This record gives sequence, C-alpha cells and structure tokens, in this order.
Amino acid sequence: MILIFDLDDTLYSRGDYVNNGLRNVVNFIKSKNKNLDEKKIFKELKKNYYNKKLKKTFNHFLKKNNFKSVNLKNCISLFRYGENKIKPHKGTLKLLKKYRKNCYLVTDGNKNVQKFKIKELGIQKYFKRIFITNQFGLKYQKPSLFCFNKIKEIEKCKYSDMVYIGDNPIKDFVNCNKAGIKTIRIMQGEFKNYINKFPNDAKYNIKQLKDLNKVLRLFR
Repeated sequence: MILIFDLDDTLYSRGDYVNNGLRNVVNFIKSKNKNLDEKKIFKELKKNYYNKKLKKTFNHFLKKNNFKSVNLKNCISLFRYGENKIKPHKGTLKLLKKYRKNCYLVTDGNKNVQKFKIKELGIQKYFKRIFITNQFGLKYQKPSLFCFNKIKEIEKCKYSDMVYIGDNPIKDFVNCNKAGIKTIRIMQGEFKNYINKFPNDAKYNIKQLKDLNKVLRLFR
C-alpha cells in the first residue's frame, strides 16, 4: 500500500502559515509607520488575502493606504519566507514515521514556497520522494495524475495499490477516483465544510489525520 499525502491543510494548518506571514508584513509596515494600529492592519490584510477577486493583496493594500515608504517586494518576501513557526498537525509525525517506507508527498503551489514550508515543518525525511507539481509545469497541478503516474512507475504498482490523502474536494480527488486510487479526505482547513459528491469528493472522510489508521485497515 503506497500512501500519497497532500501538504497544505492535510499535514499542517495553512491558516497558521498565512497568519504568521501576515504578521511578519504587519510588523514590517509598523516599523515604517510607528503610529499605525497593528490589529487594524492585520484585519485588513487578512480580508484582502482571502478575497478571491483581489489577486495582489499587498500591492492593493499599499496603494490604498498610500504607504510609499513600504517596499512591496519586502512584504511579499516576508510573507512567504519570513519567520514562520508552523507545526505539523498533532500525531502527524508519528503517523509518517510509521509509514515512512511507503510515503510520498504531492503538493501544488510555488515550488520555493512549498520547499520552505516542508523545511519549516521538518517532514522531508519521512517521504521516499516529494513532488511539487509546479516544478513540472502548471498543467501538471492536481487534478492531473502526472505525479501520481511517476509514483506508479517508481513503485511498479497498480493504481489500486495507492492511497491519496488530501483536503480539497474541488480538485484533489476526481481523477484519482476515476483511476481507481483510494481517496481519503481530511475535513480540515479552508474546505472543512465544503460539500461535494463522489466522484469529485473522496471516497472516505476523516476528521483528523490520527483517524487515518482506521480507514487504512479497510484496505488490507
């Protein structure tokens, strides 16, 4: 049985990464403008970040507030790579250690950002190989099976021997389900309350990663 994990909101809380990154930016802006209300800045930045219609969070914020003394590139860098004490979900390391001989990671996103997160979490050693889909091209992001096929070739296994654990019912599972990969959705993070139906959603749902063992027993 080959276990393939998603990263964001599966192994750790992406919300923690975002909040910590935004606080880095707030501190930087505050250093240039001493009299500003930190809580107000953080609240506005967070609202902008999660606004799907607003793509350039910091650019929009700096222009709107006329913060000419604040460097945009520094804001982006501090958000992405500044001090960020993210931690794996409780029980994650114990579980990964147990299955480390059969574990892979497949994650979308900016390759440098994802590498930074993986390093901060200290999880690289638990995976036989890590696939950041964007390294191969945007068209190979999930729901593409490109990276799953690479794992299939490495392991010389069938799709039915693979188990994929993710959190996003919009893109994570649909092609995996069609191929016959066993799919498990962890009900956490941004899509915790998102309702979808099979085959777009996973075949099995769990509340926390520590519940994974219960489902894996069904596959033996």
